[in-house]
Amino acid sequence: MTAHLTDSQRRIAQALRELTDDVGYPPSIRELADAVALSASTVAYHLQALERHGIVTHAPQRSRSYQVR
Repeated sequence: MTAHLTDSQRRIAQALRELTDDVGYPPSIRELADAVALSASTVAYHLQALERHGIVTHAPQRSRSYQVR
């Protein structure tokens, strides 16, 4: 991970990677929020920031599409 990420963003990216590896497909935002003990809206906000930083990608209009690059 890069140094310009917040602690929450690092935790979200790590949880996204681990949850995806565990079950074979990306988690929902709610599942990710439960894993990092944050609200779903906060996780969604951080996922957008992670996407701007080029850390994650996602397909618009598709659920469970966030992936760590």
